[in-house]
Amino acid sequence: MKKKLFWIVPIVLLVLLTPIIYKGVNSKEADSKDNKVAAKEGSKAFGGDVNSLSAWVVYWDLSADKEIKALNNKLKNVSYFSANFDSNSKLVMPEELINYYNETKGFKYDKYITIVNDKAKGDGSYSLKDTSLLKTLLNNEASRISHIEDIMNLAVKYGFNGIEIDYEQIKNDMGLWNNYILFVNELYKKAESKGLKLRVVLETNTPFDKLNFAEGPTYVLMCYNLHGGFSKPGGKADDKFIRSSIEKMSKVPGKKDFAIATGGFNWSSNGKTTSVTEEEANGILKKYKAKVRRDDDSKCLYFSYKDENNLNHDIWYADKITLNSWMKVISEKGYDISIWRLGGNLF
Repeated sequence: MKKKLFWIVPIVLLVLLTPIIYKGVNSKEADSKDNKVAAKEGSKAFGGDVNSLSAWVVYWDLSADKEIKALNNKLKNVSYFSANFDSNSKLVMPEELINYYNETKGFKYDKYITIVNDKAKGDGSYSLKDTSLLKTLLNNEASRISHIEDIMNLAVKYGFNGIEIDYEQIKNDMGLWNNYILFVNELYKKAESKGLKLRVVLETNTPFDKLNFAEGPTYVLMCYNLHGGFSKPGGKADDKFIRSSIEKMSKVPGKKDFAIATGGFNWSSNGKTTSVTEEEANGILKKYKAKVRRDDDSKCLYFSYKDENNLNHDIWYADKITLNSWMKVISEKGYDISIWRLGGNLF
């Protein structure tokens, strides 16, 4: 009898435990599948046809870690915005940006330092998109060489992978444009000799038909600012505007990249227009319990509300669906995409 019990007890235990073991194994497999799906979904912040993204981080809003994780391996380049000029026209980098760069130095994407033509004034304010500064910096070969040397020293000092030039508001000043193109060509040669890449950001009002850009750098066109503080309420872009912008760049040789913008604007009935992130727009939407709609042309979200001061507001902004729509137009043409900017987005 004891011998029989000796064999029966393990068999009974095995029968009782089998469902638990089976359930545990299945649970682990399910967890594994869930994790894979979650990882897959995380990597699908944007459509499968978008394989290479660049994005800007800005020194005044460096809360971009969550968005960088969402973009995952699609994110190939990050531009650190920005280095500018002090009151003595010396190239400087904000301390916040230096600290953030040091914190993210080990991340896998290529890191560019963006340089803009903003100059500090003696009173602490800034002259934004200062073309007088550009005329001084790019006026002749000697001044260009000196400026290029300063740029290279900054990029090499911190160990950036590349340089991005974002000099704006040149408009139709052909003399300045000619010096600018000489500067870009000279900078590209110098950067290439040091193993650094170069991106050149251009506005949609650039007179492409009158200019001869050389192959070498990546030229990035800003496909936004269709609406803003200068206009009635509307989206930052739409499909037609993006296609038109791409066509404008047809004469530019070499690698081209097209930038779209996140967030939007808040137009007030007092004439003031302010920029808003998607996160801020969502907060306002909830606060005033407004009704949000999606525009057919731009795919932007928009809503209206009245504030505590009896002022009427119209907000238009982009979300993930909007950005996917714009990206599709660009990727169908075979180009890569840049995102202005990270911070305050919910993708």
